[in-house]
Amino acid sequence: MVVKQLSIIKSGVFAKSQANPNLFYIQASDFDDERNWKKNLKPSLVLNPSLQKHVLNNGDILFVAKGRMFFAVVYKGEYSPAVASGTFLIIKTDHQRLIPEFLAWYLNHPKTIIFLDQLSKGSSMPMISKSVLEEIEITLPTITQQEKITELSALQQKEQQLLTRIQFLHNDYVNELTYKIFQQ
Repeated sequence: MVVKQLSIIKSGVFAKSQANPNLFYIQASDFDDERNWKKNLKPSLVLNPSLQKHVLNNGDILFVAKGRMFFAVVYKGEYSPAVASGTFLIIKTDHQRLIPEFLAWYLNHPKTIIFLDQLSKGSSMPMISKSVLEEIEITLPTITQQEKITELSALQQKEQQLLTRIQFLHNDYVNELTYKIFQQ
């Protein structure tokens, strides 16, 4: 099965900042290296009829299709209302057959990223086109299996965050200890 059989993909919008904003304009730079939202984002657009049809819904997948690092994030209303910039392809899945978290996991999987890198166009600004993303082959496990895979992946990410924190604290401890020894 290919992605377009399980979802609808549309492009993000191009817009410029406006006075008296009430709409978040999501960009790839709004995420850190671990694909987490950065804090304290501010609205930069004004919601109007032409942007209304582009407002993100919970469960939409934001796929960064332009730049040096392709990745997918499930939008859960963290900043709302919001539209995605033209850097993104927005994927709306058929939730009865494909949960958004599973497709995001699949698109973020290292093997898929390698494959996408091979299909990308452009050298200074690599990009994945909508048509390329639509034709990505995906094996469709049951919803229960999709949920188990995404739960395991979330636990793996949490573990990695904790290990990183432990390493930071350990380094801090050793630095303090060695400095105290040095001062004696």
